[in-house]
Amino acid sequence: MIKKTLLSIALCGLFGFLSAQSLQFGYYDEEAAFHGYDNNLRVICDNAPTEWGEIAMEKLGIKNLTANDINVVVEKEEVSLVEGTENSFCWGNCYTPMVFVSDPPLLVPAGTVSDPGELSFHHQIDPTFEGTGMIPGTSVVKYHAYPAGQPEDRATLEVWFAYHAENVVETPASFGKAYPNPAVNTVRFDVQGGHGTIKAVLYNLLGQEVKHQMADCAQGKIEFTVNDLQDGIYFCSFFVNNEKVKTEKFIVKR
Repeated sequence: MIKKTLLSIALCGLFGFLSAQSLQFGYYDEEAAFHGYDNNLRVICDNAPTEWGEIAMEKLGIKNLTANDINVVVEKEEVSLVEGTENSFCWGNCYTPMVFVSDPPLLVPAGTVSDPGELSFHHQIDPTFEGTGMIPGTSVVKYHAYPAGQPEDRATLEVWFAYHAENVVETPASFGKAYPNPAVNTVRFDVQGGHGTIKAVLYNLLGQEVKHQMADCAQGKIEFTVNDLQDGIYFCSFFVNNEKVKTEKFIVKR
């Protein structure tokens, strides 16, 4: 029985290793802090178009989650494009819409994140490039990042580029992990997607509420002051429209 148990543990560890994801998409915030996206996350990009009729996602990054340097390839998959629009991306170099796979790969050293100017996604919604004939609708594009020669070890981000569209499916609110963690003065959680009112509640290890606040999903973040709390472990539970959706753990330490 012990041998079988040990074998099962070993196999679980092996399969966990084999299925481990080496890369992660993410974005940089206004303070140049990087925040990773969950794999296969759907993101709605409804940014205001530029004067030349383009919707863009910029200041993106790819994190190397391993202890080895990786030459990273980015590939786009056009799931559905509104007629008359086109999609392109930058990964080190900026590519034309006809290019689907980056070449050459870009090196991301072990445990680091690519620079914020190296990765961006661009969706042209005005074929005249004059910003006067923009086409409404939603285009769906998946972007994949993987080590060169290993497309099976891929991170994926699905982006819905929406301009005056009525067919955008609202995604549930997604809450990032606490940062900084451990926290000294403040702790912050990023909010992506969703619609409605958020109630965020802090609990101590005894399950006692120590703080709470209300916010709106559109604010994009929730921040607590914690310099008045004792050192220790705390939990933050998030309720959207009175429904509990997630709990995150963090530490206060000075």
